[in-house]
Amino acid sequence: MRLEAFLNQPYFYLDSLKNKWIYVLNSSLFVLFFLILFQPYGISEEISSPVNSNENIALFFLSISFSTFIGLSLSQFVLRPIINFNKVSIGKYVLWLLFEALIITSINFAFSFLIPDLGNDFENELNIFFQLKNYFRAIIILLFPFLGTTIYIMVKELNIEIQKLENQIHRFQSTYKVSQLPNEELHLIYDENDNLELELNLKNFLLAESNNQYVLIYYWDAGILKKHLVRMRLKTILETFKQFPIEQCHRSYAINLLHVKTLIKKEGKTFLIMNNLKEIDIPVSKSYLNSIRSRVLNT
Repeated sequence: MRLEAFLNQPYFYLDSLKNKWIYVLNSSLFVLFFLILFQPYGISEEISSPVNSNENIALFFLSISFSTFIGLSLSQFVLRPIINFNKVSIGKYVLWLLFEALIITSINFAFSFLIPDLGNDFENELNIFFQLKNYFRAIIILLFPFLGTTIYIMVKELNIEIQKLENQIHRFQSTYKVSQLPNEELHLIYDENDNLELELNLKNFLLAESNNQYVLIYYWDAGILKKHLVRMRLKTILETFKQFPIEQCHRSYAINLLHVKTLIKKEGKTFLIMNNLKEIDIPVSKSYLNSIRSRVLNT
């Protein structure tokens, strides 16, 4: 995907109040523990200095965490609603992230007038180049909780969508009228040369897997899973069963919705599990996931 197309994609993961709180709290805690554990940017040397008391060290870390909390709270709960900064593109939100880092740096600078500096060199705080370094440090550190929170919310919402679709499919299966399922009607499947290859009724058709010029058909025969390879296109299968709940879920797969057992997620991807066919994970493309949802809701 081109960078321009990626940056133009919508970013809505931090639009809800709940997700904003997750982001603010995660960032505040991450900054605190990150600085304590790794002590970057010369902090370790200043901590080991006998000049700095334990109280001053604790106040230093807490002030940065509190600056992050105040800055992000101001950004997310005050400024964004005022300017209606919702449902924006990824590119625009990246700019907002840079703005948030600036807010945090400014608040932390204000705290430096109240909390003793670990290096006992307050004059550095007034140096514009010192503050620029702090600003870029804030950007780098803020990136971690931002990306982590975004990924967490993406995965969580995807799992919710998968669960909704799974429930919809199960309701669809339970309410599909018997009159709509002509179990005894045979459907003839021909190859690309119009040679008869297979006779199937809907209840026995499980799925079709496309591979170049061939389609591997999975079906039940007297309770036994069988496969039949036919030289044809996947779209021919879809046309053969177009009046029935056969839906394409991937560019290489078409499935019988009446045999779907569940949906699972592996490594950020969605897969279908068919009844009594656990050894095969059938991939589901996002575009086809929406198509399946539409088919289930409108049937």
